[in-house]
Amino acid sequence: MFHDQIDQDEKSAYAQKAIVLNALDEDAREGISAFLEKRKPVWKG
Repeated sequence: MFHDQIDQDEKSAYAQKAIVLNALDEDAREGISAFLEKRKPVWKG
């Protein structure tokens, strides 16, 4: 997705929004926290 839109302007690009929405997911936050805390993640979904 990222490489498909690399030549588009910022308003036309859609990956940024998808990345932000995915990063807000509860499991994404858990994965990031687990990585930073050097522990295994506890997935909910």
